[in-house]
Amino acid sequence: MTRIMFVCTGNICRSPMAHGVFVDRVRKRGLEHRFEVESSGTTAYHYGESMDERAASELKVHGIRFRNRAKGFHRADAADYDLILAMDRSNYASLMRMTDTEHQNRIRMFRSFDPEGSEDAEVPDPWYGGREGFTKIYEMISRTVDVLIERYAEAGADY
Repeated sequence: MTRIMFVCTGNICRSPMAHGVFVDRVRKRGLEHRFEVESSGTTAYHYGESMDERAASELKVHGIRFRNRAKGFHRADAADYDLILAMDRSNYASLMRMTDTEHQNRIRMFRSFDPEGSEDAEVPDPWYGGREGFTKIYEMISRTVDVLIERYAEAGADY
């Protein structure tokens, strides 16, 4: 089983959207037994809050109903997850500071798996923008999740 954690700043927009899309796609492919997925944030701004309504609404447009309560990333999470995916460079830097050296190799930029991205490409934070920002990041998340599932669905995939 591959354990994946998606991480953004507050765990109310980008990381729960990635979490929800991933769970939906895995379920549709009958691969639930191959993955354990979670999301978290690097800050305490929104702990306990529901996913941003704009994020939840964008998921619903695509037939995904997903609930999430914001939670934080903890140092111990690094030992528990095979792959920890940061949504932007600030999240990546925070995760590196919060993680013991022996587990830092598990941290990657989410869009390093995006066929239209690069090793350090970011998922922009849509918090301050309008609805179109959530649509744009859904598209990034969707294509990147598909690549992640393909890569890690096979037993023994390299991390």
